[in-house]
Amino acid sequence: MAKMGIRKRLLIQNLSIITLSILLFLGILISGIYHYYYSGTAEILKNHAENSAQFSKRYMELSPYTIRDQVQDIQTNFSLPQAETQVISTDGKMLSSSEGFISHGKLDFPDIQDAFRKGEGTWMGTNPETDEHVLAVSVPLESDGKTVALLRFVSSLEPLDDNFKTILATLIGIGLSILLMVFVISTFFSRMITDPVVELTSASQKLAKGDLEARMTGTYKDEFHTLSQSFNDMGQELLKTEKLKNEFISSVSHELRTPLTSIKGWGETLLTGDMKDEEEMKTGLHIITNETDRLIAMVEELLDFSRYAKGTFEISPHPFPFHRLVQEVVLQLDKKRLAKEMDIVLENGEPIKLEADEHRIRQVILNLLDNAIKYSAPGSTITIRYHRDHGNLVFEVEDEGVGIEKNHLQQVLTLFYKENEKSEGVGLGLAISKQIIELHGGQLYVRSEKNVGTVAGFTLPLNE
Repeated sequence: MAKMGIRKRLLIQNLSIITLSILLFLGILISGIYHYYYSGTAEILKNHAENSAQFSKRYMELSPYTIRDQVQDIQTNFSLPQAETQVISTDGKMLSSSEGFISHGKLDFPDIQDAFRKGEGTWMGTNPETDEHVLAVSVPLESDGKTVALLRFVSSLEPLDDNFKTILATLIGIGLSILLMVFVISTFFSRMITDPVVELTSASQKLAKGDLEARMTGTYKDEFHTLSQSFNDMGQELLKTEKLKNEFISSVSHELRTPLTSIKGWGETLLTGDMKDEEEMKTGLHIITNETDRLIAMVEELLDFSRYAKGTFEISPHPFPFHRLVQEVVLQLDKKRLAKEMDIVLENGEPIKLEADEHRIRQVILNLLDNAIKYSAPGSTITIRYHRDHGNLVFEVEDEGVGIEKNHLQQVLTLFYKENEKSEGVGLGLAISKQIIELHGGQLYVRSEKNVGTVAGFTLPLNE
């Protein structure tokens, strides 16, 4: 069985609620009109009948004539223009009628029976002789405390029925018109509500099938505008992530190919024995060793990325002298610095004891200092500074390099970021460094100005 769409379901729900409301309102209104017309007419006849009976009682007490002698006077004095006036004997036979037609049989209508038993009777039904819809009210005529006859008023309800039917038809017509109008308006509003949902569903399905360029193109307002914008932003981010992933794979392949090609070339040279002298052999072995170290470092970085992605990145804090670690890292990169004839200046190198994962903090400082050397011009100066600040360690590396564009600063700490495709590395270093610092409860930051330089640093809490 096919599922009902949200648009149809919403339309049916709205129409059901409004239809029930209209039916309830019409029911109450029709009931009120019915009561007003029919009960009002019955009340008029009843009041006239009671007043007539009271007047007749006093009249008959003063008159020496019997009820049969006075029926014509009663009929003349108490008749109503819109109703037939009847006088009924105590045995149920009609003594007189303002219509001139006298039924000779016994009348056994409910109002007559109630009038004899209860002192008053009202009946609404169909007159079997005329087939008319009538309203009858009967009251007793008394003389000397005894019921001597009944005074009965019979009014035709046909004109009232016609008026009521006209009003009923009008109300039903108005109700149907309102329902039609509600249907049109509900359809319009349900489309307003469901169109963005339908478009979102379609775009989501395309996105799920791999179409990362699927977007919501409709113009919406209120929350739907936010939803549309969020979906499109998500699609843009997925597209960007896919692009970064492809660039990452390409970059890793390139970064692996370069050292492997170098190792393979020198390995083949060593195997063939085509060496001019021992110095050339040492050069080849030195290159193989350096490229192997480079591969190991790259594999370690990829393993860190795997832990980062799985959320299994862990640290093992222990106390160690931070100032000594900084000096070791500077010494570790000394050859790279000298190759570019650069100076490294250490400011405020006071002894500080830090409780952290020494290996991971070394990795962060190496990354920051290596980036500074890599992106600085030969002969420039790199400044390293660290100090205490309100219970925190503040560490910074400042270079005089090419700097970073302002619109790239927010991305520089994300995975796979590379300023351009020609940049070295695979774009993991700073993102992993940020994760390490945050696991220690600190913060890594980068400030930069294009063609002026960059300051990269971090803060860590000191447990002193």
